[in-house]
Amino acid sequence: MPKGKEVPDKTIAVVISPLVDNSSSVEKRVLNLIQRPKKTRDWFTPHFYRCLPLTIGNQYGFIVTNEFDFSFTWDGGSDIGAVTFDFYEERETLDRKLFMIESHFGSGIITISPPITLKTPKGVNLMTINPPNYVIPNITVMTGVVETDNLNNPFTFNLKIQMPNLKVFIPAGTPLAGFIPIPRYYADSFSLKLAEEVFDEETMQESLQTLVDTVTHRREVEDSLTNNIGRLYFKGQDVYGNEFLDHQKP
Repeated sequence: MPKGKEVPDKTIAVVISPLVDNSSSVEKRVLNLIQRPKKTRDWFTPHFYRCLPLTIGNQYGFIVTNEFDFSFTWDGGSDIGAVTFDFYEERETLDRKLFMIESHFGSGIITISPPITLKTPKGVNLMTINPPNYVIPNITVMTGVVETDNLNNPFTFNLKIQMPNLKVFIPAGTPLAGFIPIPRYYADSFSLKLAEEVFDEETMQESLQTLVDTVTHRREVEDSLTNNIGRLYFKGQDVYGNEFLDHQKP
């Protein structure tokens, strides 16, 4: 790919801070800590993987993992000192880690500070999310939307602790946050309308009949199959056997 001044389409450029040792080993460590999420989840039973939306959702965006073990406790207060951490390595070793984990904003928030800047193509934001379908004990990832095409400094990932006075251990390699690229203003441009305001009468009646037929088929046919094999949506078909025009699979 030719190099230029702009981030190419469908690319997120990772700029590593010059304040850390910018060696090939650091580059490898960064790309190990920020990566595409896997298709599988430890807590999923085989039944979950028959749900196409969940399986695709598992693989959405990127996840950020931690490089070392730590524990946290929040006493319920709003000041920075209300969150305390236990680390299990020597300070000299921790200082060589890439992602700083600290209480920076108060109010029971854990802040992850990577020494990197993420750059996106023009007009593309990054939205911070919970790592998809990963369950992090006592943590909710705060949603933020960042103009990463304009930003020239690192941004943080922030995790809100849910319950006070509960010590939680987080092992190394745990997905702590996620992010997805979205076109700027894209979600803002949508409005919510009743179907009657959108479809003509014929289309509306066809849609309602298809809904009824789909529910009936699921109750009378699919639910009687072992493990619900043959689920039409997973195969990309409607109840009449018509193929979806653009069907996404895992």
